[in-house]
Amino acid sequence: MILRIPFCRSSRAWRSVKVRSYSWNHESNIKRLCKYLNVNETKAEYMLLKNPVLNKLDTARIKNVIEVLYKHGFRREVLIEEPSLCSILPVTLNFRFQVLQECGVDNITASHLLSHLTIMKHKTIGELKDSKIIPTTVNVENRLASYMTQWPTSLTTLVYGDVNKMTLYALRLKILQRYLELVLDVSQNEFERGLQTYPTIKHRPLQAINKTLNILKGQILMKNEKIKSNFYLVHIDPENLENILYNLRSIGGIDIKEVIQRFPKLAIKNCTTMLEIKKLLEEYGIGNEAQKRCFEIYTLSPSTIKERLEKTKSIPEFNAFYNHPRFLKMIHYNTKAYKRLMNLYNNNKKCLSLNILSGSSSHYEVYERAPGDRLGKGKDLLFCISQSLGNLYSINDIGKIIKRHPFWPYIPLVQVKYVHNQLCSEFTANDIFENCTILLYPWNKIWHIINLLNTKNTTGTENLSHELLDMKLLNKSQKLSLILYTLERNHYFSGNGVWSEEKHKNIVDLSKELESNKSIL
Repeated sequence: MILRIPFCRSSRAWRSVKVRSYSWNHESNIKRLCKYLNVNETKAEYMLLKNPVLNKLDTARIKNVIEVLYKHGFRREVLIEEPSLCSILPVTLNFRFQVLQECGVDNITASHLLSHLTIMKHKTIGELKDSKIIPTTVNVENRLASYMTQWPTSLTTLVYGDVNKMTLYALRLKILQRYLELVLDVSQNEFERGLQTYPTIKHRPLQAINKTLNILKGQILMKNEKIKSNFYLVHIDPENLENILYNLRSIGGIDIKEVIQRFPKLAIKNCTTMLEIKKLLEEYGIGNEAQKRCFEIYTLSPSTIKERLEKTKSIPEFNAFYNHPRFLKMIHYNTKAYKRLMNLYNNNKKCLSLNILSGSSSHYEVYERAPGDRLGKGKDLLFCISQSLGNLYSINDIGKIIKRHPFWPYIPLVQVKYVHNQLCSEFTANDIFENCTILLYPWNKIWHIINLLNTKNTTGTENLSHELLDMKLLNKSQKLSLILYTLERNHYFSGNGVWSEEKHKNIVDLSKELESNKSIL
């Protein structure tokens, strides 16, 4: 029996797309090599054929490699002779050259850069001197030690044993260990554990490590214990660290040196990226108070921060905290905050605080398991009301009025924010402040009473008994007081007027808005 397999046009179309894509990329790679290496198309195509890794390089990578090589005295023609240099990261090329230079390697060539690990690990210093890679007159031990500037004057011996029988790799590690032992009081176990956790320290130039430690201890005034507990600080780029100190100056109004003392992880961040983040936060109106409460925000990429800030605007529960001092915590832990928000809404818990959304897991789990739905201490609610009223009134003064209502901690903050946004178009901040508790009531009830007050002829159950009252004689604040009175009259002023009937739940359907935003996040 012969099975006839139908020809798939879609697969043929897909292969055609891949062929066209490859052809386009191949042509762009040829043009790129012709432009930056100054070769003809035939030579460029031959280089791509012999070195497939060149197909994966973009313009920025090739330019960076050329810049590094040019910085160390190589001409761009060296890439034509040794195209495999492009497969090495520019920063790695830079470190390799500096390490070989520190070790006394004479006339460093492209082949030395490519065989770096062989020179460092597989040949002894005696063999390197015999092969003329290192001049016989060079005292490698003293040369390497000279790049570290804080040796005690009484120290006479750095390494025990015959140096010529050691590899450059082993000798550098012994000198580095001895130096850190004297400067930072690092024990052998701490040193070995640090190298195991951050193995790239072994390949950093000694002069870079020395300069970094000088900056950390001399300018930032970081203590030895702090450096040892954050061992990655030993191998950060000293030039980038200097740029952070001189260009960033401060974060959240706090001196950048003090910030790095508190949060050392910022020392490894790229200075340009941090400046971009700082500018972005200023554009979105994120003030110093919020920044100094969340230095971790600078560990994210600018594009991630911008994306999360934009998404926050479309989620009422998040947007309600926009001016909160700890708002950036929610941006930093955005994914976790959104998951918690969805879980709590599914459990019919809507009285959310910023601490619940972005705080510790233990605090969140206690809230999730607790019966009922309340704000806890309600600090976020009072703060957001104060912000909504333009910071004209203190939180204590607002609290004295709000806390008169027995159910004030049981009202979702997003509902309070929505009611304020509706009222502020007709009433002043002072009018709302004098009747603060009206913010706790559902807008559909408030709107219903406003319509009744504005209607002259009301009958039946909707008769408000205000027919003899001339509304024109009341000021705005008195009208809000009258609305509050009317809302509670049928509930015997027990406070139960804040509850909505199931069929008239909040005019903003929050659950639907969350579902619509789920696809965004």
